[in-house]
Amino acid sequence: MKTTPFWWEDAPPEQGLASPPPESPSALIVGAGYTGLSAAITLAEAGMSNIVVIDAGRIGEGASSRNGGQIGNGAKFTLKQAERRFGPDRARQIMEDYDGAMPFLLDRAKTLSDDFDLNLCGAVTGAHTRNDLASLTAWRADLPQTERDRVTIHGADQVNRLIQTDIYRGAMLQEGWGALHPAKYVRALARRARELGVAIHTGWRWIGGTGGIARLQGPEGTVVLRPDMVLIAVNGYAGPELPWLRRRIVPVQSYMIATAPQPFDAMEALIPGNRVVADTKHVLYYFRRSPDGTRMLFGGRARFRSSTEVQSAEGLRAFMAHTFPSLARAEISHSWLGNVSFAMDFCTHLGRMPDGAFYSSCYNGNGISMATYMGHRIAEAMLGRSGHDRGVMNTRFPALPAYDGRPWFLPMVGSWYRFQDKWARWRD
Repeated sequence: MKTTPFWWEDAPPEQGLASPPPESPSALIVGAGYTGLSAAITLAEAGMSNIVVIDAGRIGEGASSRNGGQIGNGAKFTLKQAERRFGPDRARQIMEDYDGAMPFLLDRAKTLSDDFDLNLCGAVTGAHTRNDLASLTAWRADLPQTERDRVTIHGADQVNRLIQTDIYRGAMLQEGWGALHPAKYVRALARRARELGVAIHTGWRWIGGTGGIARLQGPEGTVVLRPDMVLIAVNGYAGPELPWLRRRIVPVQSYMIATAPQPFDAMEALIPGNRVVADTKHVLYYFRRSPDGTRMLFGGRARFRSSTEVQSAEGLRAFMAHTFPSLARAEISHSWLGNVSFAMDFCTHLGRMPDGAFYSSCYNGNGISMATYMGHRIAEAMLGRSGHDRGVMNTRFPALPAYDGRPWFLPMVGSWYRFQDKWARWRD
């Protein structure tokens, strides 16, 4: 079993320039993942030159090439919940940001020359309990008619039309959502950025800065830059050199496994049409088939402590066998992990830190579409475009008292979530 992402077989992360970045870039973007590259593309398309993207690792080596490749919209809260926290006008704008993420990704995709296995196959949400199915039904009923027509609810006796398992009390199918190859996608974004003149430097780590000064550590030692503006786009990989951001984000390890190739017809029987699947549990499962349809790619929160790829593979194999007993003895070819980032209020946040740097962070499990769109949205702010201060931009970004970015509480949270899932199913 390999302990590197399955996605790297076809698209291993690329190195950028090893040389020091220019001393006075127009924009310095820290993080060469979806957010940073999308922001760079928007800035360059607006006519800005001398844009520099740096990353401590290779291009997209973090979550951007480690995730499950599922794409769609979706907030972790309802409009009514958002209204209570942000007021009716801002809440409506926030939901518009979430609703706009998927359409923006598809528009940006049209500008990319590289193929990345985009497949709008539809997304299935499995209902853990009958109450969850009722909530999904109510959510659909609140949609505008044009959106409601693309969403169907299936009872327990109909689930097998969507997915061959008996663990769900029903399911929701959303047409127009789907999947892509995450590592190919980040590579395509990098190619587009370079075509527009953006310089991408890898092996260079942000170690601090304020007042127009940026300090980087890299292969040639420490360098000092004087950028006109800075964007921090590291999401779940913020280090101790970013204390303001670290107090506001909760990095959570998410795990995935890939099976060895299976007979295509057997896999088609398990998930017809190669749709993507997630569920309503607190400790959720999310899974899909590989782009060629022959492997199962299964993810979830297998553990809530820092774990190795071998340890997490054991838990995910059990989850997969629970869902699909026929795969209980399937060979596991790859096991890997990466960080997702959650905010205390489960909302995405954009804005400026006290030191003046821009930031975009906390996609709360919707990283591909949201990061692509939020990279564009924060670039609008960097360009000073009229009307950029809306939606998730500049909303209050809560910090947890006495928290320094090390989520010591996750094992307790995980135990509570597991209990809630078991209790809900028992009551059901």
